[in-house]
Amino acid sequence: MAPVLLLHWNWSEIIDLAAQLQHHGWDVITESDDGVRAVQMALEHPPVAVAISLRTAAGHGRDVALALKEHPEGSAVPVVFFDGDERARRKARRAIPDAMIVGWEELPSAIARLAASPSG
Repeated sequence: MAPVLLLHWNWSEIIDLAAQLQHHGWDVITESDDGVRAVQMALEHPPVAVAISLRTAAGHGRDVALALKEHPEGSAVPVVFFDGDERARRKARRAIPDAMIVGWEELPSAIARLAASPSG
């Protein structure tokens, strides 16, 4: 099964977040610094989903999702935003209407639903 690409713009927290997803059975690739590298990773090896944190630098996460969706190959990659305040969630929903937006606790089950869907 394809891995989850986890994007969280705080390197000191991303290892813990990745470990929690791994505990749920997912292979996880992380990026905490470079949005361009994250898009390249998703295009070269499409993940089951790109999970993007809205906790910090929410605008950066939105920009990465938009850059991914601009590519024909990237338009099929599911995006799941997680956490963030209501304003960040509203902006993410406007930017990427087909993205899922969940809390951290719901992220593993959201990824599982995407992996089980016919297109996922």
